[in-house]
Amino acid sequence: MFVADNSPRPVPAQRHCISLDELLSLRHWPPARSPGRQRMAIREGHHLSHIRGRGMEYDDVREYQPGDDIRHLDWRLMARTGEAHTKLYHEERERPVFVLADLRPAMFFATQGHYKSVLACYAAAMTIWTTLANGDRVGGQILGAGSEQLFRPSSNRQQVMAMMAALERSSAHLDRSMPDNTTPSPSLADVLAGADRYISSGTLLYIFSDFHDVDEAVQQHLMRLAQRCELKLVLISDPLEQQLPQGKRYRFFGSGRELVVDADQQQQQRYQQQFQARIALLERLRNLRGVEFAHWQTHHHPLFRSPLMQAVI
Repeated sequence: MFVADNSPRPVPAQRHCISLDELLSLRHWPPARSPGRQRMAIREGHHLSHIRGRGMEYDDVREYQPGDDIRHLDWRLMARTGEAHTKLYHEERERPVFVLADLRPAMFFATQGHYKSVLACYAAAMTIWTTLANGDRVGGQILGAGSEQLFRPSSNRQQVMAMMAALERSSAHLDRSMPDNTTPSPSLADVLAGADRYISSGTLLYIFSDFHDVDEAVQQHLMRLAQRCELKLVLISDPLEQQLPQGKRYRFFGSGRELVVDADQQQQQRYQQQFQARIALLERLRNLRGVEFAHWQTHHHPLFRSPLMQAVI
């Protein structure tokens, strides 16, 4: 997705939230501003174009003309009308892109670097602007506390602006964004289970999340999506999620409760095993065709560094 450039991209001014101006400014950054971009992609077999041809996406019918391939005759229509018609198709050139940004409460956390939610918003915005610049349709879904904001794939710039505004609102600090909201957040399994309704075959699907609730059900849903979509899975984690400092006592506060944890060796081992199990569930998907998996950390990721490697995700 990201191509190499000679200078670092701008870093969000605050580590816990990202402003609308910062999200909008990313549209001026390479490759979104590339003057050599084309309206239609030309790589056959991966994109759908508006050019009618002999692809796999059905478009329309017209009266038979000498030289038409008889394999494309609409036999049912000919039986009804008595006249020969040829089926027309879209060539496989343009494809929709769908971005799923996880901004549920667990993403509002970081002991080093920027919050996981900020990185998810930043990466989602870069993906959206780049897709729009390439002339493809882009949509997305924002998972927030007790809500799901859905945008169906479109090349409409007004919708893209609405998506940026929704990312900014959802990335606001947790204390401000949901002061009295006790509605439970949607589970990733439930969201993916409903993906068939709005994600079409051939879609390039990006998921930016900490996958804190990944389980066998999520894995099965992703495997089904991989059969008809190309998946880019990006796990965003904080170093503290992988390993607790040894010999320390931790006090956690939240929702009016306090939890004290003594990180002895046995608890350390269980803690690490839980995180590794999360990684393992996602790693197994790498063997599927069209699936890529990347693991970013809040203090170590490719978003602000330069040069950026091509095909980071």
